[in-house]
Amino acid sequence: MYHSPSKRVLFWRRIIMTIIMAIIVLAGVAVLTAFSLGYEYSEKDGTIEQGGILQLGSNPSGATVTINGSVYGSRTTTKLVSQPGEYNVAMDRTGYRTWQKTVPIQAGNITWLAYPRLIPERLEPQTVAEFPSTMADALASPSGKKYAVLPRGDTPAVSTIALAEEQVDTNEYTLPSTSYTVPTAERPTSQFEIDSWNGDENKLLIKHLRGEGVPVEWIVFDMANPTESVNLNSSLGVSALEKPVFSEGDGSQLFAIVDGAVRVLDLDDQTLGRPMVQDVVDFRLYGDKFVLFVKAPKDNTQQVGYVKNSYDEPRILRTVAYDGTNNAQLDVGKYYSKYYFLVSYGKHAQLWSSPRMPDDSTSDIELTSEKKIELDRAITTADVTDNGQFAIVQNGRSFATYNLEISQLDTTKFTAGDTDLPQKLRHLDTYLLWGVRDGMLRTYEFDGANQQDIMPIVPRLGATLSPDGTYLYGFTQSDDTLSLTRVQLLDITTN
Repeated sequence: MYHSPSKRVLFWRRIIMTIIMAIIVLAGVAVLTAFSLGYEYSEKDGTIEQGGILQLGSNPSGATVTINGSVYGSRTTTKLVSQPGEYNVAMDRTGYRTWQKTVPIQAGNITWLAYPRLIPERLEPQTVAEFPSTMADALASPSGKKYAVLPRGDTPAVSTIALAEEQVDTNEYTLPSTSYTVPTAERPTSQFEIDSWNGDENKLLIKHLRGEGVPVEWIVFDMANPTESVNLNSSLGVSALEKPVFSEGDGSQLFAIVDGAVRVLDLDDQTLGRPMVQDVVDFRLYGDKFVLFVKAPKDNTQQVGYVKNSYDEPRILRTVAYDGTNNAQLDVGKYYSKYYFLVSYGKHAQLWSSPRMPDDSTSDIELTSEKKIELDRAITTADVTDNGQFAIVQNGRSFATYNLEISQLDTTKFTAGDTDLPQKLRHLDTYLLWGVRDGMLRTYEFDGANQQDIMPIVPRLGATLSPDGTYLYGFTQSDDTLSLTRVQLLDITTN
């Protein structure tokens, strides 16, 4: 005869079932977590081994992935979990050129291969604006939303071309004559150049050259309100200043070298700040307030460091050798939880790291050597990318990149003819740079791989990607015309 279980038995059954289900769930979570961390079961010896993860992406997405010669089961965006080692990865998509590279998978790490930009097999340049062949200058904005063009060097009239939409729009602005010194019969020389954009891309820094021995004039050209444009020299009572740089924001504040010292130029208050650091030959900004400086050579050495306007004295980071020709350089970036300090001097560069960048001039800073980099000629450019991942040095004939993510150094020599060297590669985005070879715009990935010739280019007028990366813009030249030209890199209907 059947007897229903007692309440005590039912209670313990429920407890046991709950424990079993909890064990199953926890085991499943543990397996999934182990898998996500790259752990795999080895059929060879029956052990659990930790591999790594290769995160795969492409622009456009949907590319077929081939790994070590075998087609992978998923298209981009996808990932591969495998044992540590070097893997040859290729990406293919109909209508685009093959992308390929050998990349590492490291135990317990994720290698991000999400940056590949696939280049169309056919590139058809399209003219979107035309200017006389005598056009003086042009500069793309940092975001790629605009291009500023100076049609004539002796006339401060600027055309801006909006690049964010399919149909480009052009606007024209003229700098008021009250903002600069008008040429006279005694001093007829007047040449304008575009130096830089401010943060919100509504203002331009214009350089006015007035002849040998005459101080350069610097004008902040306010294109939203041209009559509000400011002559830095006359408004601040400074006859000569060097290397003015916009601070972040609306362009109302700049930094510049005045009589050898870095000072803040406040246009709202029309004031010149106190000297922040003396005897400076070069500087750049890190963030909005840190000034990274290089001091003038002394006893065949140079000091590099940083300072803020609130410091009592500047912080000296390193003293390095001076080669007699090329100034040292300093740049800073942050990658995950560490700060990285790149110092170049002569043919050498040193990358240091620190868990913090003290926000004062006296606290101790602990610098750890990360990587020494050397080129065969003196380094002329040293930068840490905005995302902090890459330290890049150049000398006009080659460049080297240290990738902090995978601790890998790559050096690339240019193969261009002598007429194109030396040259400075410039960024299209964090991962893609451009230069010139035989009159063609040539792209290089950060490590020198996957070089591609795109279109004819006039390099002095720059190049830029549109904000969404659909188009690449640059200037091409015919007999009597300079044309703003674009090539389509992405098919927006299929991406």
